[in-house]
Amino acid sequence: MVIISIITSTVSDDDCEYGLPSGNITEPVDTGAVPSSVDEFVKQHKDAYILAWKAGGFLPSASISQTMVENGFNFTNPSGTSFWQAHNMGGVKTSKKTDFPVTIATFGEDSVDITGTKPGTNVGDNTGGQYTWFKSYSAGIVGKSEFMAHQTLYTGAINNTDGAAALTAIFNGGWATDPSYLMKLQSTYSTLGKKYQWLDQEAIAQHGTSPYNKNDLPSAGAGKIPDKNNSSDELDSNKRGKIIELARSRIGIPYVWGGRNWETGMDCSGLTLLVYKRVGIELPATSETQSNVVKQISKGEAQRGDLVFWGGRGSSHHVAIYAGNNKVIEEPQPGQNCQEIDLYGDHWFGKIEGLGEDSDDSSGDSTCEVVPNADTSDQVVGQNSAPTLEVPAEYKGKLTLPAPDNNNYAGNNYPFGQCTHGAYNRMAQIGKPIEWFSGDGGNGGSWGSSAKARGYTVIKGKPEVGWAASFYGGLAGSTPPYGHIAVVEYVNPDGSILISETNVVNIGSGTRSWRVINKETVSQVDFIQGKGS
Repeated sequence: MVIISIITSTVSDDDCEYGLPSGNITEPVDTGAVPSSVDEFVKQHKDAYILAWKAGGFLPSASISQTMVENGFNFTNPSGTSFWQAHNMGGVKTSKKTDFPVTIATFGEDSVDITGTKPGTNVGDNTGGQYTWFKSYSAGIVGKSEFMAHQTLYTGAINNTDGAAALTAIFNGGWATDPSYLMKLQSTYSTLGKKYQWLDQEAIAQHGTSPYNKNDLPSAGAGKIPDKNNSSDELDSNKRGKIIELARSRIGIPYVWGGRNWETGMDCSGLTLLVYKRVGIELPATSETQSNVVKQISKGEAQRGDLVFWGGRGSSHHVAIYAGNNKVIEEPQPGQNCQEIDLYGDHWFGKIEGLGEDSDDSSGDSTCEVVPNADTSDQVVGQNSAPTLEVPAEYKGKLTLPAPDNNNYAGNNYPFGQCTHGAYNRMAQIGKPIEWFSGDGGNGGSWGSSAKARGYTVIKGKPEVGWAASFYGGLAGSTPPYGHIAVVEYVNPDGSILISETNVVNIGSGTRSWRVINKETVSQVDFIQGKGS
């Protein structure tokens, strides 16, 4: 019963500003050498792919796959191609400069040319028009994403955190006339694009799951986009609240010496490093080195999210996160778990220079998140999302079911780590058990038919909170013929749902993750009411 193999990291919220983690994008030094691989190219232009997610909502892994299909990156034959001469990342036709506000604001007014007279702009495929010319690959990466976002044909690809679904959307929008284009896109995504889902997660961690908003864009020629992520002037004060939220989410995770695993364990400096990283702040690796990069402050100056050290500056043997009210969150020592406790011992406080004043908003919510009953007509919502290890921020406070536990309930004969094992336990935990199905009938995609045969209520396309969701093989990324099984945790007004599931992140580990499924996919899912309802 093998299912989806999507590797992700925990998602943090968007800071609602354009810009990059290290300031304006700069091209690597042009030595005349051709990149040796797609991987080298992607790593050189990582910041551009992240900004493209914010600027146009086109997922990096999907963008990389689409470029490969369009021109193969063509490292060995630069002459005469739009990729090399026009820095065009995949069939971006000429349109109007107002389609590229972020590209122009970041790279300058001369970064986009739509006259069709520059090198590499000749299409030559009888489809009409010319290619847009960009002055650099980074500009081309961001420009392609913006171009898509400004065309109504490709709405389904924008703010879509499912790479395969985003590529299907641009095919359905008519990006190419080749009837085999979709097959090529999906095949390339499977063999190439999925390798860059780590980049998707970095982009989502910085800018959220729905970054593109057509009413929140700079006008063309508005100047450089400020970098709020690591500005020396001021970091987002709401990050303090997010730091505490993330740290508290690790309470109960075991101390592991030298550990850097968000789910299975970490040491004291691993906790601070991983938490800060998820709000876009890089810390050194150890308590000693972390104590060297902070500004020492008094207890009276300390605010939530600042660091607390034990031992001298440069030789600290322990570090924790200050939670306010004389408490710290820490990974204490081997044999213990992450905890929130009162301050103790001989300690001192340190802060990252530029971390803003505490807004005292303990939620740390971003103004770009989904707000209940808000007007979201200018954003793409309810799209399939990448899995996250925590409940997405926009659902916190809405869920009515108890938080998942780690218990193994009686009668669960499914293999540990499989989606079926996790779904069985979750349904039993909430008091709506579904019995064990043997053989192929126990595959996640077969639960609907197996349950119906045993007298359970099974309804296609009509989700209810606390019902199991059975995906046939191939639906929502599940592996044919086995399919997938999950549990409905929330139903959105637009018909999309939030599910909890296992065997999607850290395959075979039993890790539970969360994912949004759009209403189009929901319509094809079998929903099963447990017997305890």
